[in-house]
Amino acid sequence: MTLWWLRRTGTVASLSERDLLVRARSGDTEAIRALLTPHEPLVFRLCLAILGNRADAEDAAQETLLAAIRALPKFRGDAQLSTWLVRIARNVCTKHRRANASLDELALSVAGPEEAALERVVLQEALAHLTELQRSCLMLQAVEGWSIAEIASSLSVTSKKVENELYRARKALARWEEDNHGK
Repeated sequence: MTLWWLRRTGTVASLSERDLLVRARSGDTEAIRALLTPHEPLVFRLCLAILGNRADAEDAAQETLLAAIRALPKFRGDAQLSTWLVRIARNVCTKHRRANASLDELALSVAGPEEAALERVVLQEALAHLTELQRSCLMLQAVEGWSIAEIASSLSVTSKKVENELYRARKALARWEEDNHGK
């Protein structure tokens, strides 16, 4: 469940959390690993408790750790690192649950309950062929109704990048539809 590149380096000598934080902010991967690795079980257990599904919890835990790495420069250290990570994990899980609820709504809007279950499986299979960024952009626009500017701001990318990813996502879904349903 650990970020693979965090496991590749050796251990950092016994430094305080404050010293590790300073080194981690400067991009020291050993310090990042030493800072985050002890908290991985907590993050995973929290994600599992919230999402109730091991695969989703693993994804959310990974996403939490990546978000924490990206946000390390902003972390002042006023709160405990574990408290901060829990807050990030809860936000990630909330977004994940909203996305799943949106998929359910989308599937139900297409057909009755029986067809909705099948439609959701087909939709998830199609979305699995997209990159994470493409899925995020597409879901935020198509399901949540966000503007390109809102998506760009939320994902910390340019508006042009969002437009490109939406274009690529639509092309990939059209190819998938053609390959799987011959339309």
